[in-house]
Amino acid sequence: MLVPIIVIGTLVLVYVGTYALNKKVPIPEECRDLTDAATCTACHNFTCSYKK
Repeated sequence: MLVPIIVIGTLVLVYVGTYALNKKVPIPEECRDLTDAATCTACHNFTCSYKK
């Protein structure tokens, strides 16, 4: 009964850790040119970093 809890807890910690590390990585310069902020209509997310 304890093993599934440990496995699920480990998966959650790995997910949270990789998410936090991914947020710290800057966007590569060659990828910044791919999105034009003025014409971006990919989503309607008001927290989008492209729309500022």
